[in-house]
Amino acid sequence: KLVFTVQPATTTAGNTITPAVQVTARDAFDNTATGFTGNVTVAIGTNPSGGTLSGTTTVPAAAGVASFANLSINKVGTGYTFTAGVTGLTGATSTTFTITPGAAAQLIVTVQPSNTTAGIAIAPAVQVTARDAQGNIATGFTGDVTVAIGTNPAGGTLSGITTVAATSGVATFSVLSINKSGTGYTLQASSGVLAAATSTAFTIAPGAATQLVFTVQPTNTT
Repeated sequence: KLVFTVQPATTTAGNTITPAVQVTARDAFDNTATGFTGNVTVAIGTNPSGGTLSGTTTVPAAAGVASFANLSINKVGTGYTFTAGVTGLTGATSTTFTITPGAAAQLIVTVQPSNTTAGIAIAPAVQVTARDAQGNIATGFTGDVTVAIGTNPAGGTLSGITTVAATSGVATFSVLSINKSGTGYTLQASSGVLAAATSTAFTIAPGAATQLVFTVQPTNTT
C-alpha cells in the first residue's frame, strides 16, 4: 500500500507546497518497503475550486519513498486533497489542506459600467477587484483604487467618489456619473503598481428636457 508520510500543507496559490509532499510504500505489516522503486503518481482528489496541479506529479520511489518537491495549485480553496497511486498497490488519500490567495497583482473590473443618463449615478455600482497572479481575489488587499474616464468621446467629466479603499480585495464605486452624452465611454481603474484595468464601453444618454437654448442666434438683418 501507499501512505502519505508528509502531508500537503496550507500554501499560497501558485507557490510550491512545502515541505515537499512524501508518499511511502509499505508492506502488509506497515513497514517501509525499502526495496520498492516504482513510479508514484499524485493527483488532486477533492477539488473544491477547479484548481490545476502543476509540477512533477510522477516520481520514482527511492528506498520506498517518493518525494514531490515542486507541486503547486493555482486556485484558492479549502478542502483540497491529494491522491497517490501506483499500479499493483493500494492507493492513498492525503489529509485536507487549503490554498490561499497571493498578493494583489492586477485589477479587474468585475461589475462593468452600464448605459446611463447624463448626470445620473451609474447603476449597478461599478466594482473593481484586485486579483493575484493566478487570478484569485486578493482578499488581503485594502489599498486605494482610483477610477477615471479612459475613452472620452464627448469630453465628459466624471463626478462622484473616484477613489475608494478596497474591502477584502473589492472596491465599490456607488455614485459615479458623467455629464456629457456620448457613445463609447470607458473607465480605467488603477492602484499603485498593480496592473490597471479598463472597463467595457458604455453609453451616456441625454436626460429629459429642462431648458431652452438658442442654438442658432438671430443675426443683424435689413
